[in-house]
Amino acid sequence: MYILYNIFLIFATILLFPVILFKLVTVPKYRGGLTQKLGRLRKGVMNVIDGTRPIWVHAVSVGEVMAAHPLLRELRKKYPGRKLILSTVTVTGNYTARRRVPEADAVFYFPFDYPCIVRRVIKGINPELVLVAETELWPNFFRELKRAGIPSAVINGRISPGSHRNYLKFKPFFRQVFDHVTLFCMQSEGDAERIKDIGADPEKVLITGNLKFDQKIPAASSSPVSIPAGRRIITAGSTHRGEEAALLDIFSRLREKYPELTLIIAPRHPERFDEVEGIINSAGYECQRRTNLRGPVRDVLLLDTIGELRTFYALCDIAFVGGSLVKVGGHNLLEPAAMKKPVIFSRYMFNFKEISEALMSSGGGVMVKDKGELYAQFDSLLSEPERAKQMGERAFRVIEANSGSAKKTIDAVGRLLGAR
Repeated sequence: MYILYNIFLIFATILLFPVILFKLVTVPKYRGGLTQKLGRLRKGVMNVIDGTRPIWVHAVSVGEVMAAHPLLRELRKKYPGRKLILSTVTVTGNYTARRRVPEADAVFYFPFDYPCIVRRVIKGINPELVLVAETELWPNFFRELKRAGIPSAVINGRISPGSHRNYLKFKPFFRQVFDHVTLFCMQSEGDAERIKDIGADPEKVLITGNLKFDQKIPAASSSPVSIPAGRRIITAGSTHRGEEAALLDIFSRLREKYPELTLIIAPRHPERFDEVEGIINSAGYECQRRTNLRGPVRDVLLLDTIGELRTFYALCDIAFVGGSLVKVGGHNLLEPAAMKKPVIFSRYMFNFKEISEALMSSGGGVMVKDKGELYAQFDSLLSEPERAKQMGERAFRVIEANSGSAKKTIDAVGRLLGAR
């Protein structure tokens, strides 16, 4: 099965090479860390390791980096003498790791999953333990780790129902892949059952909870932008194509009733910032961009930066989390909840099923079916600010009630270190 997988990798690379080359030339983010992804270890990483055997944590992008941060924080406390290194796949993830995770002694890009490349990187780093966040199940990487005698664990693991159905189509192959993983620390009972159904050894599977509940999200000390007194604010975070236009239409209707209303839009992908600016202007508003803001915020602010979303959730009266009105699967609901804000999202939350259900059952979050219901919820909460405040308090209590995953995960993976 591995032979077929690697043949597929080679043919896919050849077939897609013109597209890959075009992306490398035209889209800067695709060039980020390319030589590292091809197996070159930065001198800075090697100087940090300096002959020691580090603990290697891998997190693909921003959300996974922030979820892994509580674990890195606890690893630093429990193992102060060990080097901690953190790898990412995306440019935004790498940027966030450098800015937000001081516990990491080095940050670098994860290698492409070709046998010769991952073998070279593993040999160069020679980690004592590798911890891979959420759903980064790279077959050759895990096989080479096992061949080198290096234990590995999936941490904060999750398998959505949709992913589960896809994995089952290749169950014999993933059973082989999972044999090379030492431990699975899954977020929920549902995630644990799904990964066992795909082929993970039940004795290797633990339920340790969701690390995102352990994020220490500080309250914003002051407003990062000038907003006139008396303004009501809706912050729409991690939005995708199709959501901005819907939000602007709703905003225009709400402004008839609440003329003091301001909308902050934070697109999920930086490459869409210019596109979203055009959508805002086409809706009849002058788009104010965070990076080029002159004077106070008026109608619509485009948050065209990375790493500031939580601060702008702190400013708002109501939070909407994107990737849910269109079929993406949702994004992190806990950042606005940590800021004690009422959280609204739509029906496509399959990647955050347990968190969304916890918020709904607590009364801290509301799921809407469509644009019409979204308008109704915004209208209701704007007209009842005290209810909105109580809803935000209930959202925050969900985080308090579910924290502790980092300690459970540390206890589990600590046994792998102790066994060596």
